[in-house]
Amino acid sequence: MYSKGQVVTVKITNITPFGAFCELKDATGLIHISEFSDFFVKDIKQFVNVGDEVEVEVLDFDADKKQVKLSYKNCRPELLKKTNSQIQETGAGFQPLKEKINSLTSK
Repeated sequence: MYSKGQVVTVKITNITPFGAFCELKDATGLIHISEFSDFFVKDIKQFVNVGDEVEVEVLDFDADKKQVKLSYKNCRPELLKKTNSQIQETGAGFQPLKEKINSLTSK
């Protein structure tokens, strides 16, 4: 019915301090607070309100219970932290270290 990685549109039905419950065609979903952003989330209402329809990604589906674990942030790259491979070397932090390494290895 639902598979991991699938993007679906859900309707937010309730907001609690730990997450947002939502309605799918034939299941109940939960977006845990940790799935709204990789950054600190003080209030889920910064992202959604009851009645909103939003796109989310399926993380897991329990067919017996008809429950779906969902992610809001996975559909919005701006809410994800950059990985180390995306961090660029910038002046102050990396340059002195590079100079020190070069001076030690060139002897």
